[in-house]
Amino acid sequence: MNNLRVFVSSAVFSFRAQFNWLSPSMWLTMKFVLSFSQMAFFVFVGIFSGGGASAVSFIAIGNAMQSLSWNTVFSVVQITGQDKWDGTLPLVLATPANRLPLFVGRAMVHVLDGLVSVAISFAFAAFVFGVNFAHADPFALAVTVLLTSFTMAGFGLLIGGFSFHFRNPIVFANIFTFILLIFCGVNFPFSALPRLVQPISYAISYAFPLTYGINAARQAINGASLFNISPILAEQIVVGLLSIAMGYLLFESFERSARKTGKMEAQ
Repeated sequence: MNNLRVFVSSAVFSFRAQFNWLSPSMWLTMKFVLSFSQMAFFVFVGIFSGGGASAVSFIAIGNAMQSLSWNTVFSVVQITGQDKWDGTLPLVLATPANRLPLFVGRAMVHVLDGLVSVAISFAFAAFVFGVNFAHADPFALAVTVLLTSFTMAGFGLLIGGFSFHFRNPIVFANIFTFILLIFCGVNFPFSALPRLVQPISYAISYAFPLTYGINAARQAINGASLFNISPILAEQIVVGLLSIAMGYLLFESFERSARKTGKMEAQ
């Protein structure tokens, strides 16, 4: 029960900290403007490069799913940056609470935030860019979005744990957020990449939970049931849990190093 209390309180305080500097009106503006502008940019690039209706649907769905990475990667990694710059990191390391629920709980609010981003993006895909959801399996799609948001939060914790060892973690959030656009099949299939890059891209792509989520979402929208896409989602869960475990180990290694050297914010 104590671990559950730590988990819930970490999630609540993470939410309150976010809206301490981000007003609701700015939050809504970011949700609508960022989702629409990114999707519109890549959809129009696809149209002018000769893609038809299938390309529009491919790109719109990919960007709708990728929109949650801004919450689950960028926002989760930003927790690390805020601890360093606000001087609260020593307090986090001094607490006697179990580190695992403390570490994971702080990312959970961004899972819910990511669901809102995807819902708004799917609305743009349907009503602005004409993506057909008539054959979609709503339950399979909802489960896919939820698992993708959760596993991408785990990936954000991995990048956040790695970023603890550096002065400015936001740099890594920016790098990996845009790497996802290239290697996760957001705007183009892997076959569109140069031949020399394709083997590397296949290997890299399946280290990202987003790759599985986008693939499963496209199948669910085309009518695949939860049973049909369950193998993809099972692989996604494994990758997400591995990301959380690796991020936690990196956090633990940083804590041990900080206790030995006395360096925290200036790592």
